[in-house]
Amino acid sequence: MKSGKTVASVSFLSDRTISMDVEQVTAIEIGEPMEVEPGSWFAELIIRSANGVLAVQMLAENPDRFQVLTPNENPDAE
Repeated sequence: MKSGKTVASVSFLSDRTISMDVEQVTAIEIGEPMEVEPGSWFAELIIRSANGVLAVQMLAENPDRFQVLTPNENPDAE
């Protein structure tokens, strides 16, 4: 069996959040939101690293939810 490299390390936190560490990132992409049914939108976030690819499939009630915000723009940021 081949030995593999870790693509991402995931931690499930007690406050019901997930923390993920990805090393050697080479690119981050987000797909164009698509409406899958009325009031339900889909988008995919791709994180490419030297060790592999991480894909996150997301659903939201409107396409505006997929905007990428900086910490200064994000009201939920600490």
